[in-house]
Amino acid sequence: MNIREIENLIVEKLQQNFSDFQVIGFPEKPQEYILLHPIGAILVHYRGGSYSSTNSINFLSQDKKMEFGVTVVTRNLRSNSGSYETLDKIKNILCGYKIAGCTKLTPTKENFISEQNGIWQYEILFTLTTPSIEEMEEI
Repeated sequence: MNIREIENLIVEKLQQNFSDFQVIGFPEKPQEYILLHPIGAILVHYRGGSYSSTNSINFLSQDKKMEFGVTVVTRNLRSNSGSYETLDKIKNILCGYKIAGCTKLTPTKENFISEQNGIWQYEILFTLTTPSIEEMEEI
């Protein structure tokens, strides 16, 4: 399973549960992103990964721990569709979500990003692990 496929599955899972929000992959040019949705947006992106060590001599097989960020952009902080409630709901929906070929999504951290003109941004991070196996060459 590649990065884009995993990100798309996370977006789809959130879209199923947040019909009143815009749920998309993180914009290509985030500095140009403007919240136009009347309630808010949920933006998903891959933050990076790390690989386990391997003691293999002839065949490489590792675990790849991948981190995905879910950014919440809302027009308020504490109401029913505010940042706090949205973060909690995302955690409940994605915590334990199992994507084929990967371990379950595990929440790891939440962060305040910014507030500007009443637009609040928070991020919640999740990790999962997937196998990273050397492709064998045919001889």
